[in-house]
Amino acid sequence: MIIVFSFVLFFLIQGYGSLKKFSFKDDYMVILNSDSSTIMDIDFKYFNSSEVMLSGKKFFYDEKFNLAIESFNFLIDKFPDLIDSSVHAFLAESYYELEGKFSTNVTNNIDKALYMNPSNTRALSLKGLNFFQQENFEEALKSWSIALENSTNNKEKESLIIVMNLALKKLKK
Repeated sequence: MIIVFSFVLFFLIQGYGSLKKFSFKDDYMVILNSDSSTIMDIDFKYFNSSEVMLSGKKFFYDEKFNLAIESFNFLIDKFPDLIDSSVHAFLAESYYELEGKFSTNVTNNIDKALYMNPSNTRALSLKGLNFFQQENFEEALKSWSIALENSTNNKEKESLIIVMNLALKKLKK
């Protein structure tokens, strides 16, 4: 009886949306703990834009790229006025990590991110990598130098310096 009363009280006070959020947390933990890399149907409609963005980043850093892509695309579709360049940059990198190549999905999102913010370090780093793979070392260096100039993360700066030195060595050959 107490359990039923607690459930009814929770439902009345918090509403159905909060109940869906509560149940999603359990589903979210199952997804994170599963070894499956298949796309799962996640219902984000009860989440605000910040919660969807945080979920997308969590999936990205947990290397659940299918779920990250699903999250970021939902964010773009449902909250277009709140999208900044980082959403497209994360989406581009998620597609790159999933597909292992610079597909149209990757390059389109890099372009969108850089259109919104020409100094987005994640997008510039990806753009530089694309040029590097095409053996266009001068353009790679340009992208990476802008990324280095705008980066505030020391580990990111170190990585950029390493790849820039590699591009310089390739350019001298």
